[in-house]
Amino acid sequence: MYQIAIPSLSRVKLLESQTLATLEDHHIPKSQITIFCIDKEYDEYKKLDYKVVVGELGLIKQKQFIENYYPVDTNILFLDDDIQEIDTDNFNSLDEFIQHAFLECRKQQCYIWSVYPVWNKFYRENKKLSTSLKLCIGAFTGIINRKDNPKIIFDDREDLDRTIKYFMRDGIVLRFNNVGYKTKFFNHGGLGLLKDRIENIEKEVLLFSKLYPVFGNIRQKKNNLNFDLKRLPSNTPIQIPIDPMELSYLYSMLEEISVPIKNQTNGRRGFLNHRSMTLGITTGRFNNKTGLSSNTKKYPEIYEEVIRIGKLFSFEFTSIHVNHNVTCPKHKDENNKGNSLLLSFGDYTGGNIIVDEKKYDANCCGLLFNGSLLEHYNTDDLVGNKYSLVYYNS
Repeated sequence: MYQIAIPSLSRVKLLESQTLATLEDHHIPKSQITIFCIDKEYDEYKKLDYKVVVGELGLIKQKQFIENYYPVDTNILFLDDDIQEIDTDNFNSLDEFIQHAFLECRKQQCYIWSVYPVWNKFYRENKKLSTSLKLCIGAFTGIINRKDNPKIIFDDREDLDRTIKYFMRDGIVLRFNNVGYKTKFFNHGGLGLLKDRIENIEKEVLLFSKLYPVFGNIRQKKNNLNFDLKRLPSNTPIQIPIDPMELSYLYSMLEEISVPIKNQTNGRRGFLNHRSMTLGITTGRFNNKTGLSSNTKKYPEIYEEVIRIGKLFSFEFTSIHVNHNVTCPKHKDENNKGNSLLLSFGDYTGGNIIVDEKKYDANCCGLLFNGSLLEHYNTDDLVGNKYSLVYYNS
């Protein structure tokens, strides 16, 4: 089962003649459709004889409201209010396609899917499902609702922001390239061509290039700038360099303390005694209580600096392992969700990370990879003094 959420602002007649009419043509039950509007427009939208919910003003806030409105694990399909046609020639019905899309997400441990962003069938011929980094267009995107969905901050390129953040979090996004839709956005004079948005779009594109340089490149289009995503394969480690000076203060603070020894007397996952501590959110192994770790409270300044460094990568996380001269045996991080970010620093050589039998150097270079899927370990040639940070979602 799934729910269709349609955020709309001051376009009652357009919504009725476009998206709602399209869904009716495809025999989607009204019980699975909800319109989200603002308070002062509720009475007008209620005349459409659909379920209407008062949410927030602004597309980003409205979509966040929608995510909070539905329970965790709900399949949510976001549609714009100006969908004119949907082509599902490769499926028996739109309902069959939507159910298939969410099932495929769960099968591939993915939390977001979309369709091809061009209506012209010529460009969709012989195209199939992709799992690499490709734009999930905001007008037609499905998500599996989570308690901690990525936080979207960009107004005019919210779909680009969402695509990158889901890819960073999960290592995969799905796009069904043989399914297309037609919307006012693609028509002359549509929302995509409003002149008063071009200036803000260009500002956001320039900021994207600073925040996500490894994920795309700026391209000059006829009317404005665009940020073209690189076709990065799914679940493949990605390296993100960082200025070594950003790590100098944390290094000096860690040298002033003694990172606790972890006494793994049962040899769990093959780890021997090692120096490590967890900062951020943890769950007790015996009492199952979730909250800030004791070391977070003991070393608040270190925690604050670790958080600052993590934000430089625009990677969202709940917890951080701090390791000191640890050589990890072969293992997977079964309890982690999606990607982790590994970053090493210090005065050392060797101790490289092997992920899926490929060697990477994480020294002053963040390594984004899915440790719950890909087996990884360190080479046993470490010489010197090495610290590592592992940012993850528990």
